[in-house]
Amino acid sequence: MTHSLQQIILDAKEELQQQWQQSEYPEDQIHEITDSACLMSNYDYLQLAAANTSLALDEPECGPAFDGTPTPINVICANLYELISGELHQHLYELQSELDEAA
Repeated sequence: MTHSLQQIILDAKEELQQQWQQSEYPEDQIHEITDSACLMSNYDYLQLAAANTSLALDEPECGPAFDGTPTPINVICANLYELISGELHQHLYELQSELDEAA
């Protein structure tokens, strides 16, 4: 079942919020959570790209995913990874800022 991009990001943020203080290196958890969020069927990648065309049209900074060939699925996956990772890094910064303010 295809989830919306917004729901995928919300789920990833919830997972990070639950786990970030359990690790000495929360950035590593961001990569694990992002990897997990990006595991889906080709059909789901295509459905996400149909609803969010930038996933298919933008050139990913990290290059195409998987074997590096610029196939549509590899480009979509790399863009999805970069988007989720960026959102999670921003969320981690906000969580750490809230913790610093509370101290």
